[in-house]
Amino acid sequence: MSDTPPGYLRLPDHALPVFNSLVGPFWIRPEGESITFGFRVELRHCNPMELCHGGMLTAFADIVLTGGCNHVARLSKFLTTISLSTDFIAPARIGAWVEARPEVLKVTRGMLFGQCLMTADGTPVLRASGTFRHAGDPDPRFNRIARLLEAQASAASASSAGR
Repeated sequence: MSDTPPGYLRLPDHALPVFNSLVGPFWIRPEGESITFGFRVELRHCNPMELCHGGMLTAFADIVLTGGCNHVARLSKFLTTISLSTDFIAPARIGAWVEARPEVLKVTRGMLFGQCLMTADGTPVLRASGTFRHAGDPDPRFNRIARLLEAQASAASASSAGR
């Protein structure tokens, strides 16, 4: 069940085997200045009813909002979750393709406010909004999405130059 829709790139795992690496893999699809995240619901993501566990959907929302808003806002900083609010709308079934696009609402000197709507096979399943703290100088460890997209563009450029 690892098939992904067209245009998605696998988001590289972190250097350490952290939580995100354990519940992934996650995929991203660039869309102009924005980005969409996705994952395929596997049995390990489910509750005993074989529906995606609410904790998994909430964790995915946090990953989308921290990583995605970080990318969209061009911060390259670690975002600490201050608050995360979720509204469960419908279940996501095993095998469903779940995706969400982060939306940056506001960035201040030390905070970022964002939201996303999550869908499973096109049906809304969760709405999330959050407040995140950022501090310090930009750090390349926290711009994995930009590095992946740059590598993809370089590979495409080298491929077209070789034709």
